[in-house]
Amino acid sequence: MSSPKRADLVVPYTHKPAKPRSEASSMISQTLPMAAMFMRNKLLSWSSVFLALQSYLTEPVNRPAGSDGGSQPPLLRLAFAALSLATCYLEYFFPSTSPTLKRAAQAASLTATSSV
Repeated sequence: MSSPKRADLVVPYTHKPAKPRSEASSMISQTLPMAAMFMRNKLLSWSSVFLALQSYLTEPVNRPAGSDGGSQPPLLRLAFAALSLATCYLEYFFPSTSPTLKRAAQAASLTATSSV
């Protein structure tokens, strides 16, 4: 039995490399942890963690070495997001000891005990 393929109809394969992608999520996942740290906003901090995790999971494994040299590595983005999350929740582990806060706590405890 002979092969039904004709040699004159065979088209050779030519590899076309993928176009470099410019991601807006990359810029957002880099700057959002800083905004969360400055504003101490927990919602921004959690969203930066999820965006950094998404950028880590969607990072191509075989990315060319010279492409997008200005962006941070995905593990560094994830570390910054975790740091912003830790900064937002830092006041729960190390509460502030300002005199104004102490007076407000004493006033709240006095009103709570006087009403009981």
